[in-house]
Amino acid sequence: MMRTKTDLLRLTLKSAVTLALCSPLSQAATVYHGFTRLVPDEQIVIEDAFIVVDGPLIVSVGSGDIPRRDDHEYVDLGGKYALPGFIDAHAHITQGPRSITVEDGVPIIVSERDDNVTRYHALGSLAAGVTTIRNPAGDAEHNAHYDQMVASGVWAGPEATHAGAPFGLFPGTAPTRDAWAAEIRRQRELNMRYVKLYSGLSEAELALGIELAHEAGMMTIAHLDRISWGRAAELGIDAVTHALPTSEDLLVEPIRSAYIESRALPSAKFMYRWFEDVDLDSQAVQDTIRVLAERQILVDLTLNVNELIYFNDVLDRILPADALESLHPRVREEWVQQLSASLFDWTEQDYARSKAVMPKVLELARRMHVAGVPLLIGTDGYGAAPAYWRELALHVEAGIPAWDALGLATSLAADRLGIGSETGRIESGLEADIVFLNENPVENIANVQDVYLVVSDGAAYSQEELAAQSRELAP
Repeated sequence: MMRTKTDLLRLTLKSAVTLALCSPLSQAATVYHGFTRLVPDEQIVIEDAFIVVDGPLIVSVGSGDIPRRDDHEYVDLGGKYALPGFIDAHAHITQGPRSITVEDGVPIIVSERDDNVTRYHALGSLAAGVTTIRNPAGDAEHNAHYDQMVASGVWAGPEATHAGAPFGLFPGTAPTRDAWAAEIRRQRELNMRYVKLYSGLSEAELALGIELAHEAGMMTIAHLDRISWGRAAELGIDAVTHALPTSEDLLVEPIRSAYIESRALPSAKFMYRWFEDVDLDSQAVQDTIRVLAERQILVDLTLNVNELIYFNDVLDRILPADALESLHPRVREEWVQQLSASLFDWTEQDYARSKAVMPKVLELARRMHVAGVPLLIGTDGYGAAPAYWRELALHVEAGIPAWDALGLATSLAADRLGIGSETGRIESGLEADIVFLNENPVENIANVQDVYLVVSDGAAYSQEELAAQSRELAP
C-alpha cells in the first residue's frame, strides 16, 4: 500500500517508542489507572487496569500495581471503563456548507471550506469517543488541509483517511478515461487513499473507476443503487456503503418489473419499496451476502440513515432534543432542509410503510454479520456525536451482540481498514487512542454515550474542555 506523509510520521514515532521501551520514560509520561479495561476482540474484562502513555503512544499496559515515578502524572480513573478509541468509517469530516452550481450545463455540488465548521465537527467526534475516521468523500484539498492541521497539533481532532470528490455523483457526468485517470492521480498526490464511486455510474464506468484506482495504488468505495453489490464485488470493488442495496437484480419477477417501473419517476420511495419487495431468503440475496463475505468486501451500513429517512415525519422521536447542536450552525438548517426535501412527495402512508421495513433492514445487517461480511460502524455524518452512538445501538438492535458491535467500532475496524498496526487496541507501541466511559457498554450499549475522557494520540480531552472549544467556534 502507498505510504503517505502521515504514514511516515507514524513510522517515525513508532521507531521512537521502540527506543523508549528500552530507555527511561520522559517526564511527560501519564499513567491512567484504577479502571476496568474492556478488550473487544478477545471479549475479556481486565479489572484494576493501568495504561502508561508517553507522548502520542502507549508504552505499557497492565493491571494491579502501577509503576511509580515522581516525575509522572497519575490519573485515577476508578469506576471508569476503557476501550480503544472508536472508529467512524463514514464521516465527512471536512464537509462545509454546500451549494449546487451549474458549469457547462452540468450540476456540481460545491462544498465550501470553513475551518470553523470542520474544527467544530472534529471536536464533536472526539466528544463521542471517536479518535479515527475514514472519510469516504470530500474535497481533496480540504482533506489534505485537515490532515496537516491535526498532524501538526494545531487542531484537535481524529486522525483521518480520505477519499476525494466522488465520481458519478450526477448521471451522465463521468469524464473521459484520461481526465478520470488524471483526477485520480491528483487525489493520490494529495494523499487520498480511496476513490469514491457514486451511484450515477454505469457498470462500465464503475469497472473503469475500479481499474484506474487500483492502477494508482488506491482502494475504492462505492455508493451503489442500480448496480448490485455482488456485481460490484465481481468487478473488484473494495468497499460499499449504506444499507440500501437497492438493485433490481436482487428481486424476483413479477415484483422486479414493477419495481423497475416505479423507478421511472424521481422519488426516494425506492428506499423502502426495495425492502418491501426483497426476499432475504432468495438465492440472489444469499449469493450476494456470500460473495461479500468470501471477498471480504468492507460494508458500512449507516443504519441511522435508513432510520432518519423512515422516521423523518417524527424526527424528534429518534433525535435527542439537543442532537442538532452537534452540527455547526452554518450547516444545521441546511442538513434538516436537505433531508426533508429529499422526501418531498412522501405521504403518511409512505412513512407508515417505510417504518414497517426497518426490522427487515436490521435483519439484513444481522445476516451479514453472521455470514462473516466485514462490517464497519459508520454514520454518513459530519463526525458529530449522537449519530455514532445511535449507529452502535442500531447494530445491537439488529441482533449483533454488544461485544461484537464494540469490536466493529474498534479493533476489527482497525484491522479491516489496514491500520491495526497503528491503532484499534490498547497495546504497547500503538497510538494512545482511548475512550473512558462512566458505565459499562457491554451491559448496555447506550452507555457509550456517557463519555468521561478521550485520549487521542496521547492528548487527553474532557467533555467540558471539548464543549468549551466548540462554543468558541460557533458563538
